[in-house]
Amino acid sequence: MAKHLSHAKFPRENALLLINDVIKNFDRYWRDNREQSKPEKEKYVRSAKRTPLGRLLDNVNKTVLAPHDKMLPNFIFGGVKGLNHAKAVEHLLGNKRKRTVLKLDITRFFEQISEERVYHFFRDKCECSEKAAKLLASFCCVPLGPKGSTGARKTIARGFATSSRLAVWCNLDIFIKLDQLVKKRLKGKDSRVAIYVDDIGITASRVSKNEMGKLYREIEQLLLTSDKNQRLPLNNNKKDIKSHDEGMEHLGLRMYRNRLSIGAKTKSKIDRVKNKLDKGLSDREKQKIKNKRKSLFQYQKYIENI
Repeated sequence: MAKHLSHAKFPRENALLLINDVIKNFDRYWRDNREQSKPEKEKYVRSAKRTPLGRLLDNVNKTVLAPHDKMLPNFIFGGVKGLNHAKAVEHLLGNKRKRTVLKLDITRFFEQISEERVYHFFRDKCECSEKAAKLLASFCCVPLGPKGSTGARKTIARGFATSSRLAVWCNLDIFIKLDQLVKKRLKGKDSRVAIYVDDIGITASRVSKNEMGKLYREIEQLLLTSDKNQRLPLNNNKKDIKSHDEGMEHLGLRMYRNRLSIGAKTKSKIDRVKNKLDKGLSDREKQKIKNKRKSLFQYQKYIENI
C-alpha cells in the first residue's frame, strides 16, 4: 500500500510512516464539523483536514480512486473530476423538446453504505489483498452518530475526501440497473439520467407526469430490492415531478429549452445582498457584501455560459 500511495514528492518510506501513524491515532485525527452537521436529520459531517488522516485520505482519493473516473458511465457526475452539478443539469436538457423532470433523493446516502460494503469494493472490485482492503475501508469509515457513539456500525464518513467517489463505486451496479430501467420504460423519449451523489434527476420528452409517477415507484422498488446487502431508500418528501410548462429546476438551477440559469434560491440571495448595500454599513461590512455579490455574479455568469 505504501508503494502504491507513494510518488516522486512522497517517497515510500514517508507513506509507510503515514499509514502506521494513522492506524495508531485514527480517532484523534478526525472530528465532527458542527457547523455543517444536521443532528436532527442524523447527518454528521466529519473533518480530517490538516491532520495525517486527511493527508492519507487525499492520497487514497487521488492515487487509488480518481484514476478510474474515466471508467464511470456518462450519467455519473458527483465526485468525478471535471464534472459538477451544473454539468449534471446540462446533461438533462437533452435534445428533444417538451421535457418532464423527475427528481429523487436517496435518504442519508453516505450513512447507508457500511464499512463491510467498502471492504468488499476494495477486495472484490479493486482486487486488493484482504489486509489492504480492510485497512482502506477502516480509514474511510467512522461510527454512525456523533463522535464518541459506542456500539454503532461504521459507515462511509460524510465529508472525507474519499466519500463521494466511494459512494458511487459501492453502488455502481445498482445505478447501472436504474439507468437501464429508465431507458427501457422511456424508450424513444430521449431519456436522460444524471446522478449527482445522492440526487438523481431524470428527464424525457413528451412524457406525462403520470408516467413519471409510475417510473418513480419502480425505481423506489429497484433501489430497495436490487441488492439484498444494500438498500437505498428514497426520501419521498423530496420527490418532485415538473413539466417544462410549469418551470423545471434541479440542483438549484433553472432549466430552459437549451440553456441554464440560476434558480430561485440564488436569485433570492442576490436580491438580499443588493438590499443590504442600500443600508447604512461600515466600509468593512460594505466590502464584505460587495465581495459576496461579486462571487454570486461570477457564479451566475458561469451557469449562463454553459
